[in-house]
Amino acid sequence: MPVGLIPVLLPFLLLLSPLVALYSIARGARLTAWRLFVRGGAPVPVHDPQVARLKTLRTWAAVAVSIAVVAALGSLRDLDQHLTEHWATLLLTPWLLIASGPVVLGVLIWLAPPTRRATMRAALRGPLRQLGLFFGTLALIPALFYGLDLLNPSHVGGNLGTLLILACVVAGMWSVFLFLFASATVARTGFGTAAVHPATPALLTSVLVWEIAAIGGLPNGPPVLAYVLLVGGPATVTALSCWEISRLRSRYGVRLRG
Repeated sequence: MPVGLIPVLLPFLLLLSPLVALYSIARGARLTAWRLFVRGGAPVPVHDPQVARLKTLRTWAAVAVSIAVVAALGSLRDLDQHLTEHWATLLLTPWLLIASGPVVLGVLIWLAPPTRRATMRAALRGPLRQLGLFFGTLALIPALFYGLDLLNPSHVGGNLGTLLILACVVAGMWSVFLFLFASATVARTGFGTAAVHPATPALLTSVLVWEIAAIGGLPNGPPVLAYVLLVGGPATVTALSCWEISRLRSRYGVRLRG
């Protein structure tokens, strides 16, 4: 870079440096969440590329429909409300999984032949481990702020106090990002419950979308369109889950009673 450009680019570099630092913190938290809940979890017993592609297509179709509805009927306030609901759903999904997962897993274990039940119960160790890690990512946030209160770096003074405050702020931001990425990851993997039964993620997904629809209520817009959006999203997800379970039975020999 020519030396003469440095004074010109310096204000832009100073402006971008906080964004670069924030991206680095978020990226580190995302990699940690991936190591804890994906690479460190149990491998998925069955991976169907066609089902995976259709799930991706359905996700992008849902995003496109949401954008089209907001653009056609909504305002900036509606857009803000839509984004708020999206974040609320992200944070709510793991807790719905924690509430609904034991019921679905209990039914699957009860339906299984007696010779399979012990193996399925033993496979619960993986999901329970991920559940403990998830609670750990949540507990890390108040623990860091409590540690900051005990340390009270502002009383140290000087450069050391400034560095301690900066380190605590960075650690707090990293812990928040870690919890958000952990929430998104366990919502996608279902705490690794596929290790207990390959059909568990599909069943959990079907239960969750109807629970979220019931909690969220009617979307904004004309009544007919609102009911179509309310029922259409969960219905398409349920149909896709039924197709996934059907393919597990026909192509891989996986049955709900097995």
